Amino acid sequence: MDHKYKVLITARFIKDELKNIENYLATVQYSGWGATRELLDEDRLTSELEGVDIFISEYETISSKVIMSADHLKLIACCRNEPIASIDVDAATSKGIPVLYPPGRNAVSVAEYAFGLMINISRNIHEVYHLMKYTTELTKVRYREHARGRMGFPSEWSFDASAPLVRFGGPELANKVLGIVGIGAIGSQIATRAKAFVMDVITHDPYVPDSYIEGFGARRIPLEELFRQSDYIVIAARVRDDNRGMITEQLLNSMKPTAYFINIARAVLVDYDALYRLLKDKGIAGAALDVYPREPIPADDPFLRLDNVICSPHLAGSSTDVEKYHSRMAVEDIASVLRGEKPGRLFNPESWEKSYFYNQTSR
Repeated sequence: MDHKYKVLITARFIKDELKNIENYLATVQYSGWGATRELLDEDRLTSELEGVDIFISEYETISSKVIMSADHLKLIACCRNEPIASIDVDAATSKGIPVLYPPGRNAVSVAEYAFGLMINISRNIHEVYHLMKYTTELTKVRYREHARGRMGFPSEWSFDASAPLVRFGGPELANKVLGIVGIGAIGSQIATRAKAFVMDVITHDPYVPDSYIEGFGARRIPLEELFRQSDYIVIAARVRDDNRGMITEQLLNSMKPTAYFINIARAVLVDYDALYRLLKDKGIAGAALDVYPREPIPADDPFLRLDNVICSPHLAGSSTDVEKYHSRMAVEDIASVLRGEKPGRLFNPESWEKSYFYNQTSR
């Protein structure tokens, strides 16, 4: 294929990855969120796409209007797990434009974050950090044994009932039951890491075979049993039409009173009103939440007032290493397309036989 292609990149991107396809490229332009952390609006994006053959995007909204006005556009590589969050995929398909995507690009990031949340919520790291840094409650204090002249060893804080040793102790992860709801790209990474923490992993996922689950040292179990048996429950399922609201009040209320609930997936999977009531009534030990029904979470959201909940701002997938993963995956699939081969990570496979690249090589 002799044609040289003009490329627009508005994603965070490792430029060196382009070396693998540089012989196919005429020009490469960087713009938008990936370059400036400012999203291009519809008019600006339409202008930037003039004459562009290949568009590598991340967070820019690619509407039907943008797609239909991009006369040269032949391929979109979206650096998100869910291209439909920012691309009118139907419009791209109707125009014969393949949409590539990098499933699992941030799976390692989310899995590691999940363990950070589990350790944090069960060992109260967030609370003691706040008290140590922003208050004098744990520092300007004189405990009873100090008043009696026992200052202790340098490694002793205090054995008083009001001291950190008693107030903030919590369970280890080792030998606990970890229930993972959804053992896809993210859930499987969580299961893999659970081995190092000596955890017994059970999972519920109706979309994968037993052999896949067993390969990660996990056991399949009905969802109801998972909620009853688990010491830690991590929601890692993808949102589908048939699983919205799958984590019901009945399931939540069946958890052990000593259990912890972690959601690093999507809020729409969970009855958050029921979860709030359960946590407010101390029905479980605690929860760590990275996703919410409304984002950003409102300042007056009642979850923020609960002392047995950690809230983080949808940050689980935001490691600085994610950029290298999605850059590599995008270039691998672009290279396949440029060779006239159907790419492995194609979000709209029905577009392939209508695409420019398929028709160029099938002549």
